[in-house]
Amino acid sequence: MATHISGTRTIGYDIHGDGAPILVIHGTTQSRTGWDQVRAACAEPLQWVTVEMPGSGESSMPEGPIDLDQVCDDFAGVMAAHGHDRYHVAGYSLGAVIALHLAAQYPGAVESVTSVCGWARTDARMRLTFDLWRRLIAIGPDLFMRYALVDGYTAGTLEVLEPMAEGAVQLAATMIQPGSDAQLELDARIDIEHSLANIAARCLVIGGLQDRWVDVTKSRDIASRVAGSRLVEVDAGHLLIGERADVVAALIAEHTRA
Repeated sequence: MATHISGTRTIGYDIHGDGAPILVIHGTTQSRTGWDQVRAACAEPLQWVTVEMPGSGESSMPEGPIDLDQVCDDFAGVMAAHGHDRYHVAGYSLGAVIALHLAAQYPGAVESVTSVCGWARTDARMRLTFDLWRRLIAIGPDLFMRYALVDGYTAGTLEVLEPMAEGAVQLAATMIQPGSDAQLELDARIDIEHSLANIAARCLVIGGLQDRWVDVTKSRDIASRVAGSRLVEVDAGHLLIGERADVVAALIAEHTRA
């Protein structure tokens, strides 16, 4: 585990493996470990730089509303500090939003970008969902995780998980990050539609066909706006990087090799 200092902010990150560098960004409530299952399933030799959002892991708590441009600058700064002037970037959920915006902000640095369950603009249904998340977490992380388990996975996966559901909820509840409320506040005001036309990197867009939080139409919208992008729809819920880590790993391996 390492940290990078940018002004008054601390950015937590970790580096795994050798090969082409890939900056990976986790989703809301998560930390750098959010991509562990995908990383473990990926056969492609890559150097995984797993960064942490404000309020997650070793990253400092935000002093006010999270600034999307600032987060992109900080994450690009981590890569620059390690001498990476060209790299791949991938993000999940809110991390996908950041990955896409970063690709638009740093076209000379980003070789390819992968969006998993991302979106370009938050709509009313999503805002109400994120408000519900904030309220559930405030009541108790375990209550939020019970809801997330039921709504985030497909029925087939829940059939397998049911015997171990209680243990999974209790473990996951301990992993809800301190900055989750600030991250959810950012979720509610996302609008990067103007950025998508500026993405020059090769773009892979992965959406979950049974995603109840970020409807698959959001991935279709991104793919329609980013020139030359590839859209892949997977039969999974929003917790796609856990439910179908093998599929995401194979797609990233193929995308970064291209």
